[in-house]
Amino acid sequence: MNAGGQQQKYRVLLAEDDEINQQIVMAFLSGATHIELTVVGDGRSALEAALGSKYDLMLFDHNMPHITGDRVIRYLRSGNSSNATTPVIRFTADADRADIRTTGGLIDATLPKPLKAETFLSTINSILQGE
Repeated sequence: MNAGGQQQKYRVLLAEDDEINQQIVMAFLSGATHIELTVVGDGRSALEAALGSKYDLMLFDHNMPHITGDRVIRYLRSGNSSNATTPVIRFTADADRADIRTTGGLIDATLPKPLKAETFLSTINSILQGE
């Protein structure tokens, strides 16, 4: 908390092409008044959003139209983007594939789909709080 007693607001970018999964994440975060969520539906929009604004955390679906989540992340990490060091959580239905788990330290956490509220929220909170 800051000196004013107000809780810090965290800016979170969600890049997810599936509307149902967007709704699930929004429902999970509905009680999280400390999170300001921006939602985009494809990789191109995710890249534009991440190049245009600074986020505290980015949530990326692995498979998205136009540009995959991993390609967006690699691009942001390699450039002078304000989000080059922003923590990233990746969602994937392919979490059992070994090559999906970590990509050279580009991803801070990978969560399997379908998402589980408890795991999702604890992962987000631990990353935002720097644990």
